[in-house]
Amino acid sequence: MKKGKKIAIIILAILLALILALVGTFFILTYIGKSQFHKEDTHISASAVEIEDENTITYNDKKYILNKNIVSVLVMGIDRDNVNQNLGSGNNGQADVIFVATIDTKTKKTCIIPISRETMVDVNLYTDDGKYAGTQKEQLCLAYAYGNTTEACSKNVMTSVKRLLCGINISSYVTIELDGVNKLTDMVGGVEVTCLENMKVGGTLSFYEGQKLNLNGETAQSYIQYRGDDTEANNRRMQRQKQFLSALINKTGNAVLNDFSNLTKYYNTLSPYFSTNVSFAQITYLAQNCLTVNFGDALDYKTIDGTLTQGEKWVEFSADEESILQMVIDVFYTPKE
Repeated sequence: MKKGKKIAIIILAILLALILALVGTFFILTYIGKSQFHKEDTHISASAVEIEDENTITYNDKKYILNKNIVSVLVMGIDRDNVNQNLGSGNNGQADVIFVATIDTKTKKTCIIPISRETMVDVNLYTDDGKYAGTQKEQLCLAYAYGNTTEACSKNVMTSVKRLLCGINISSYVTIELDGVNKLTDMVGGVEVTCLENMKVGGTLSFYEGQKLNLNGETAQSYIQYRGDDTEANNRRMQRQKQFLSALINKTGNAVLNDFSNLTKYYNTLSPYFSTNVSFAQITYLAQNCLTVNFGDALDYKTIDGTLTQGEKWVEFSADEESILQMVIDVFYTPKE
């Protein structure tokens, strides 16, 4: 064999080995990412549910199978700047926006479970030096205050959310300060919405019901953060947040599908504004499953029923346990044929 041909074959073999290594690394990361999402998979816990085996439960005389294709992430918006700076236990802010995002990696169906910040739930309490001090029924948003690091604060909210949602597996979180939402909104060129109510923000900025708005970063924060002082104020704000989130996800997601390099650009710009325990392997797994998602499709928003009352200090939302149980089963289980 001629020398030139030998060199060409060697180079080709090296390139092929590199390609196989990269492909192998991708699949290994994907496998690890999937296993990390499901490392704590367990059945829900409720007196009305009978556990048949590791995969099957019975509820209201119907059998359901735990859907191992579902991955979930708790997303929190924090009402403070510099989310990665520790200000000490009790001073790290509150979780102003709370929702669980799920995706069925087989069907690509995406659900959003918005959870009111005013939901009354058992919250773990900690002393200033981080020692566990029992639980107390409080607004869910306050769970974030009990921690001396972003990770500890975020995981404390996650613990309360899991309690609320019948113990279903949620082990991943993304915590973002609202300035990050501003940056992303500006990066995608603004978000168009139709105003849902009359609002006067800070005495200067006014929005009117039915008004067509092209929100930039600053006005977007005002639109989703404003809250009145009546008992229904936060419910109305959650509707605006739902509306804005859908529009922002549609615009951002489609921008990434049109030019995948936008993902890196958005991530690098937003990284100072969020904290997460989602690993690179998990991101790889999600990216591999989301590449074919049509972000123009409507997200499936779930609803938690309950009652609002004015407590001694604040408005309290008491979630209906049966409503939560049925919603969790609908999202995380499939009916057994």
